Amino acid sequence: MFRHTISELKEALVCLKAGQVTLPYPFQPHPVEDTFRGRPVLNTRKCMCCGACANACPSRLITLTDGDSIRALHFELGRCTYCGNCRDACPQEAIEMSNQFETATANPDDIVIHAEFYLQTCRECGEVIATQREVDVVREKLSNSPVVSNYADYFDLCITCRRKQAIHSPSLTLEVVP
Repeated sequence: MFRHTISELKEALVCLKAGQVTLPYPFQPHPVEDTFRGRPVLNTRKCMCCGACANACPSRLITLTDGDSIRALHFELGRCTYCGNCRDACPQEAIEMSNQFETATANPDDIVIHAEFYLQTCRECGEVIATQREVDVVREKLSNSPVVSNYADYFDLCITCRRKQAIHSPSLTLEVVP
């Protein structure tokens, strides 16, 4: 027993000699590295709600739901592992990883991102094509192409109606010579 007490005293002296070895975390937050991946932040001005982030998320915390005329994008950040796959998959670079890692909260709505986007429907049959912003982004990116300018009226048609219209297009009509 006496040997055990001496061992504990030696250990206490070593610890006192070393001084403070931990950070005073709650009072002085430790700065994070530049490459740190914290809580994802969605820039709704860039996002076109294509769903690439939802497909890339291994935790399946990103969901897309379609309503009557609105598509909702919902991030449940309580399950986020901060892997950054959503950021890497986004074609519009609308998701950034912040340096925020403290996500403890009493209100569960604080760790939720919810965004809504209008849906574009086919002018012929009314089927949903994509979000309005997605159609606008594609139209803008292809606006300088001379080939696409001939087909500008195809942007508000679904794939089935595009095929029907392309079949009846004069550019596809072949003249049969006897």
